[in-house]
Amino acid sequence: MALATNSAAAAAAVSGGAASQPRRAAAFLPLKRRTISAIHAADPSKNNGPVVPAAAGAKSSSSAVATPEKKPAAPGKWAVDSWRSKKALQLPEYPNAEELDAVLKTIEMFPPVVFAGEARHLEERMAEAAMGGAFVLQGGDCAESFKEFHANNIREPFRILL
Repeated sequence: MALATNSAAAAAAVSGGAASQPRRAAAFLPLKRRTISAIHAADPSKNNGPVVPAAAGAKSSSSAVATPEKKPAAPGKWAVDSWRSKKALQLPEYPNAEELDAVLKTIEMFPPVVFAGEARHLEERMAEAAMGGAFVLQGGDCAESFKEFHANNIREPFRILL
């Protein structure tokens, strides 16, 4: 693209006037649509069917993209045991139900890890960061044992970061 030498030529080039060249399609766009398929490792037996490209499911030839089927939202609100109604794709099986119940009772005795007001405040701050008005500094352990689950061990890593 040539540099304009006066404001009239610059305005014509920007606004698409007679002096401007026709726009071309961006060269970095993919020319061919690629098919992506996902397989859940926890349940490979249900995913042995043929892979169908997204456009193959369209009923008319004029439609380039097939609309995915919408699944109904799970009924009810979150509860301490709502995870039991979900399909476990990546969780281990618990062979000892009594030991599982004992661990769940222990977890129920602890205070919530995150309070509702803190979650709402986080959403507001993340929205601010997404708009460029703040930045996100993330840190902490990827996993803690229940022995280490108390206020001091939650608070101390953040003192180091700050």
